[in-house]
Amino acid sequence: MRQSTAAVLSGLLFTATLWKTHAASPQSGLSGNTQSIYAPSPAHLWNRIDTALFTRADRSGTVFGAGALDLLLWQRTTYLLAGPSHQRALALLDEFLRTHAENQVADPIKRAWFQHNLWAVFDWSAPFYGDDYAVGRQQLQVRLAEVLRRVALTSEQIKSLPDNYAQAVASGEFATAYDPAHPDRAFLPPDLLQPRGPWVCIQGEGAPVAKKHTDFESGRSRFLVFMRLPEGRKATLEYLQTLWNVADPWVLSEMQPQLGRLDTQLPQFPVGTQVALVRQMMLFDRDGRLVPAPLTESIQIRVYGAIPARKHQFMNGPENWAAARNEQVFYEIRLRPEKLLAGQAGGLQAVAHDERELPVFQTQGSDPFERSAPQHISLNGEPIVERCAFCHSPLGINSVVSRTQLLKPNPPQRDPDPPYDARWWETQNTFDWKATRYDWGLLNGYWHANKASRPF
Repeated sequence: MRQSTAAVLSGLLFTATLWKTHAASPQSGLSGNTQSIYAPSPAHLWNRIDTALFTRADRSGTVFGAGALDLLLWQRTTYLLAGPSHQRALALLDEFLRTHAENQVADPIKRAWFQHNLWAVFDWSAPFYGDDYAVGRQQLQVRLAEVLRRVALTSEQIKSLPDNYAQAVASGEFATAYDPAHPDRAFLPPDLLQPRGPWVCIQGEGAPVAKKHTDFESGRSRFLVFMRLPEGRKATLEYLQTLWNVADPWVLSEMQPQLGRLDTQLPQFPVGTQVALVRQMMLFDRDGRLVPAPLTESIQIRVYGAIPARKHQFMNGPENWAAARNEQVFYEIRLRPEKLLAGQAGGLQAVAHDERELPVFQTQGSDPFERSAPQHISLNGEPIVERCAFCHSPLGINSVVSRTQLLKPNPPQRDPDPPYDARWWETQNTFDWKATRYDWGLLNGYWHANKASRPF
């Protein structure tokens, strides 16, 4: 693994001693709400860890977050850092290390999902905000780092994980194309990931193309952005060349003239254009090398049914959210671990148009379980698919946030010769981006610091 900086390594010897000396609570965390993802028995240690670290309950005891892609941990969350939840987490992780529970589950898919979630907890705990939880963070991190090291797969095992997108297409559970007569029916294009198919993968130049999504996931997933005009690949590439041909796509901003902004009069794509955001899992192997996994975590697709003139076509705010929902049809298909492990449709399932959740992405970091919440948390916000309009409400091409990658001074979008898988480019960008992150250096630091002091 990449060696961390001296600043990251400083103080890690202290955390190694914490691992030995901390008197963790004997509470097991076993409850009636324990999930049974990794084994039939809720008492299985992997299931108990899953419940304790990855789910949350409101004051009435209602459990949220089971099987979710994004953990219910916000920037200002103190859960797992102090109090009973912290003591329970440490006790369970200590039990895992003491009993070598990495040997209890051999299934590579289960181990990948377990690593995926534990890694998310580690990265969430890594930023230091000068709060009162520095010791709690270190106590959690030193254990998580070692568990992550033990459950990691080999590079070959990661690459051999199933292509669940292909499995989902082959299952016949999804429509294969958009049907305007049935706009509520989610579809899964079988040719979406073809290197020379009708969908063109937008290539980032030296950085991940979907920057906000990559930053939110801290590089634990790679995000691929695809565009398809109704006439297919040739027409899509010609349109992208037209965008790039705009001599000066930047204009002065009335509010911030020193910064400028993108021209709202960029050449517009036609009605019927489709844009897709594909999220795929990243893991690291037993040697600490980042490896792309073939597991698709989610697919978001937008179909542009209308591109009318609007007074504030560039603005991304409440005045345009309702308009965007009338002009675009939003779809999302997500990985459900219980379906994946059961071998059903690659584990992918369409998000219902009225389905709701507690949002984590693009929130202000406030934890609804810890603020002055009512006895019962109600999911009465916007449906999941409609929340896409919050970030993608400008008109047509202006709603594609990654359009900056399509304009000068970036190079034009062209087909590579010879052709290669569209995922390769963005995978490398994500690798390079993750290697510079503090949380990745911190994890490396724990692995390298004082190996001889490992108590288990």
